[in-house]
Amino acid sequence: MNFEQPKPDSKKYSDLISDIEKGIIKIPKFQREFVWGIDKTAKLLDSILKGYPIGTFILWKTDERINDIKNVGNLDIPPTPDGTKVEYVLDGQQRITSLFAAYRGAKIQKIGEKKVTDYGDIVVNIDVDISDSDGQVISSEPTGEKSISLSTVLNFSFAKAKELESKFTGDELQLIDSYANAFRTYEFSTVVLRKEDIDSAIEVFTRINTGGQTLTLFEIMSAKTYDEEQSFDMTVKWGDFIKELKDIKYEGVSNSVVLSLLSLVLSRTKECKRKTILALDKHTLIDAWDDAISALKDSIDYFRTTYRIPVSQILPYDALLIPFAYFFYHKKDKPSGQQKKLLEEFFWRMSLSFRYSSSTESKLAQDIKRIDTILEGKRPDYADIKVNLESPRALVTTNFSAGNSFCKAILCLLAYQEPKDFRDNGKVILDNSWLKIANSKNYHHFFPKAYLAAKQIQNGNSLVNITFVSDHLNKRKIGAKAPSVYIGDFHDENSEIDIALTSHFISLNGFGIESDDYATFLAQRSKLIYDSLKSRIDLTHQESVNEELEELIVGGESEKVEFKSTLRYDLRTKVVNKKLEFVIAKTIAAFLNSEGGDLLIGIDDDSNALGLETDLQTLEKQNIDGFELLLIGIIKKYVGTEYGNHIKISFPIYDSQQICRVRVSRSGTPVFTTYEGKEEFFVRTGCSSQPLGRGEQSIYEKEHWT
Repeated sequence: MNFEQPKPDSKKYSDLISDIEKGIIKIPKFQREFVWGIDKTAKLLDSILKGYPIGTFILWKTDERINDIKNVGNLDIPPTPDGTKVEYVLDGQQRITSLFAAYRGAKIQKIGEKKVTDYGDIVVNIDVDISDSDGQVISSEPTGEKSISLSTVLNFSFAKAKELESKFTGDELQLIDSYANAFRTYEFSTVVLRKEDIDSAIEVFTRINTGGQTLTLFEIMSAKTYDEEQSFDMTVKWGDFIKELKDIKYEGVSNSVVLSLLSLVLSRTKECKRKTILALDKHTLIDAWDDAISALKDSIDYFRTTYRIPVSQILPYDALLIPFAYFFYHKKDKPSGQQKKLLEEFFWRMSLSFRYSSSTESKLAQDIKRIDTILEGKRPDYADIKVNLESPRALVTTNFSAGNSFCKAILCLLAYQEPKDFRDNGKVILDNSWLKIANSKNYHHFFPKAYLAAKQIQNGNSLVNITFVSDHLNKRKIGAKAPSVYIGDFHDENSEIDIALTSHFISLNGFGIESDDYATFLAQRSKLIYDSLKSRIDLTHQESVNEELEELIVGGESEKVEFKSTLRYDLRTKVVNKKLEFVIAKTIAAFLNSEGGDLLIGIDDDSNALGLETDLQTLEKQNIDGFELLLIGIIKKYVGTEYGNHIKISFPIYDSQQICRVRVSRSGTPVFTTYEGKEEFFVRTGCSSQPLGRGEQSIYEKEHWT
């Protein structure tokens, strides 16, 4: 049997640079960033000048195209010419990049650094004796009286010598030429791996880097699935997704999530072990990528709206996204009522059982079978999973830790209640950057730890003692005060503070607040939390009748949802503003011309319920009937009378405030608005209503209604 062995070879400096400049030698993206400083590069070149060995470059020669580094600092590296084999650097990236930077005198700004390193500053010290082993001929700055730029020496020629005759003597120019010749004739040792498959290359890279960087599974799969023709770069695609998540406070999701999902969806065995992921077919994976990302988005939206988990940091495990994304990969629309109940049970059983603390891959494979059962509308068996929900007392004795999955599950429950500010009943805004540590500005011990310590009361860090509050309350208003004191102060400011307390599983009555009775507080609150969790596991939890509306509002504005604080009252100028009435009309017209949607009046941009009171006070008939009559009149005036069947108006209660909901369905014909004699055509674009010009409108009509 014949084996194709790697072949040792050599390259001269000029050949090395030429191959880089032609796009033949490339740095794969799974290599770490260029980190060598100017001093280390100077020492490397000094070793070459003195004829010392600098190690072997290992190159992988192949027709395969993987994602590579496109530039080094200000130096663009061209693509490999079609029909030419590429040579990827598996070992020696820092040395080769240093040689290239020195040759070109490059200016490079390294990752994480503000300063720009100028490799053109490296010099050759003419008056340093090359035979002196202690002396450094090449250095990052001159060490003697006479020096010359290294890049000049590396590119030395007869013409350059003529230019330098006024600066250097004939002997010095002859020395410079001998140095240039030493670089030109230096033989760099190379070993070329000629096996075409990427698996062999990655195996070589991994083995020779056992003492340094180890490739992650994502880096390997990113290299294996790179496709120039389809413009598919997994690293870039995932980076784009993370940018989207950052906008909605869900950054921090591991890239292992998408690989596990793809493996569970695509593999015949429905597993997500490392070897299963590595065996996935490149083209099948690329074809499934967009659907997988879409399913992850659906999962995140589901967590944000249905479970009201506003930020990723309190999610017990980001691995929880995987089974939910698997569900939405196979079911493109919303879950049925039964499926919704079963998914809720699944979520809480996994969250309260330390399910993904270890052996995550095998457990996900088991849980996907449960999701398959839920997809069929049936309840899975959970006999093998122990839920850590023994009693209210067990909650009391659990210490709070922001990184503990069980504690995070309780935080998810608290977030579901949409906790209100003690001072004004506004929503407590949760922020990912604050929630990463146990002393977050949002985490508040209802009985402050400093207060309990002063009273020598134990168990101050009980999980049951934790609430969510706004930063300014925690730091400035509460501090180390007794609950009876600070809640009393808030009660003076907020006559409806009991509504706020209820959203935290707390009540003014029977919770020991007035007497600062910590034991009573823990006993009463733990029972409410326990009962709420138990109902979710036992499938007895009942949502409010406004659940669908709450999901809509928590989800925020979108192409199909628009919030307006008022109908006509200008909150800035404190007077009626008729222009706001037209804004309402154009939003309705845009929904009619698009895919329909919901306009919610009395809700501000941050999803806070303001209610309709300010508008009602501007009406002759100051009640809901008067409001509805005005709204209908606005629609007739600016949009027309023929769209009544497409518009439904209702006045639900949300957050103790009456708001107006205008449900709009898609029109079968174009709808125009008329304002101050000007006719316009509006459509929904993102979170806003935008007018289209005549040309755009004509194209839109053909695509939308034909």
